[in-house]
Amino acid sequence: MGMKDILTGLDQYEVFLEKLQKEIDQIGDDRIIIVYTDIKHFKYINDTYGYKVGDALLQDFVEEFMGKADIIICAARVYSDNFVVANRVPPDYCSNEEFRDLIFKLNQEREAKFREKYLNSRLQFCTGISVIDINSRSLDAETAVSNANLARKVAKEMESDSCVLFDQSMMEGIKREVEITSSIPRALAQKEFQVYFQPKIDTDTLELIGAEALVRWQKQDGSFVYPDEFIPLIERSGQVVDVDYYVYREVFAFLAKRLEEGKKVVPISLNVSRVHLQKMHILTYVKELLEEFPIPCSLVEFELTESIYLDNTERALELIRGLHKIGIKVSMDDFGSGYSSLNLLSKLPIDIIKLDKVFLKEGEMQESDRIIISCVVDMAKKLKITSLCEGVETQEQSDYLKEVGCQMQQGFYFSRPIPQAVFENLIEK
Repeated sequence: MGMKDILTGLDQYEVFLEKLQKEIDQIGDDRIIIVYTDIKHFKYINDTYGYKVGDALLQDFVEEFMGKADIIICAARVYSDNFVVANRVPPDYCSNEEFRDLIFKLNQEREAKFREKYLNSRLQFCTGISVIDINSRSLDAETAVSNANLARKVAKEMESDSCVLFDQSMMEGIKREVEITSSIPRALAQKEFQVYFQPKIDTDTLELIGAEALVRWQKQDGSFVYPDEFIPLIERSGQVVDVDYYVYREVFAFLAKRLEEGKKVVPISLNVSRVHLQKMHILTYVKELLEEFPIPCSLVEFELTESIYLDNTERALELIRGLHKIGIKVSMDDFGSGYSSLNLLSKLPIDIIKLDKVFLKEGEMQESDRIIISCVVDMAKKLKITSLCEGVETQEQSDYLKEVGCQMQQGFYFSRPIPQAVFENLIEK
């Protein structure tokens, strides 16, 4: 029972569950509030500063994490940078929502302190909370922690809120996630996934010079499952690789067929998920596609988001070099959405940068955004990198991009993503 985590001195998880269960069995008017927290971007610390600094950060975190020692029943390091603490809260202490607000505020204070100490760390504390009271004492300890962890996962997906209180509706979300992920093999087999194309436009001539391939899911009954729902789910499950490979094959076949028929073609860019960097099968698959569909490598391009580079720069570099060896260009998507974009350009041999739409605000363009776009485009030119700005929605934006010399544009001002048949008609114009 005295087993402790060597690094932090906290209880091991199994011991924590035993202690928590005893408290649940004896619960009265007090509430037990479970707080489950992980450290987002902790891997960056280990990769950048080394594991020694990472261990020191975890020890610092535990000191902060145990700040409300007067109400803490027990605490444990679940694994790596995941921690859980159980608090006994008297009826008059605060409401569940007030407790959530307190943790949220503490998270913000801790983040500011840690970012100052560990520079450029982008650390964020993502927290889920579950509550046990006399009415829910039938819950066992493991389920209570699981509920808090589920709320933590929800918090991790959110940009605006790093602390989430568990509620039953989250279980409906889990059911929906299972429904979607279990349907993927059938949807692939029945070709429910369709490739849509969003045109890329030459800034000077306003002519079509390429497109980005995007996936859409239309079920047999005609209803759509929208990308903002299914893409995050299949990324978490790893199924995004199967869907991506489906899209790659469709695009390669599309280009090969048009070339065989003597029709006009334009380069198509394909998106790469962070999951590809974990498995690194993508290079082998691309080579297999090129053998099956012998198209010029200049007709395909691969897009990696800035966040993928940041999460695993070495693997990203390995992939870029592999694609370049084949003769395929690589672009950095969402450029400018992170804090270290400029630093990345000095490390990675990028062919194209896609300026994030964050610089193109709705309404009249801000002077600060104009200056940033101008500087980035100028820098790209000097580095011999092609620039493309996405999210173009107005003529004003388009005209300004032409003024500063941005070579390509993409956005609803020109076209939304369109089905293959419509895209083919556009090519022929």
